[in-house]
Parts: sequence; structure tokens; C-alpha cells
Amino acid sequence: MRRMVNVKMDKEHIKKELRKLFKSMDFISKKFLADEKAMGKDFQAYFNIYQQLGLAWEFLGQQCKHWDGYKKTRERRDVCRICGKVKGVKDE
Repeated sequence: MRRMVNVKMDKEHIKKELRKLFKSMDFISKKFLADEKAMGKDFQAYFNIYQQLGLAWEFLGQQCKHWDGYKKTRERRDVCRICGKVKGVKDE
């Protein structure tokens, strides 16, 4: 059985890592969506990378303590200014 490593990060480190993560996710999604001929191995590779980035976002989001508060979206939901988590939504 694996043991989870309890890593505590400070606010600035989390903000920096999330910025890098969001840039990576944007890059992959643009490459993935821009290539209309992406089939087979390329398609699966972009999909897997994007999934792994999503897991990293989830991990960093759990470390975030929502220090900078929340902002309203167009849909009138409150989301964290740092990690993007929707206020009031329970983690599973």
C-alpha cells in the first residue's frame, strides 16, 4: 500500500506552480485542438498529458488555502483567485 506524502507549500510557491500548470494545459489543449489530423498515437499522447496535468491541478488545488479570496464568474459562481476551485463544492 502506498503512503501519501504530506507536502505543505506556501502561497507563492502554489501560485507559481499553478501559473506554470495553466500555461502547460493551454499549450497542450491548443496543440491538441489545432491539429485536426491528430489521430492514433498523437491523439492518445495529448489526451494522456492533459489528464496528467489535470491530476497535478487537483493536487495543487488541495494545497491551496484560498488566501486571495474568491471572484465571481459569468455564471455567478465564486471561484478561488489562485486555484480556480468553486466555493462550496465538496472534494471527493
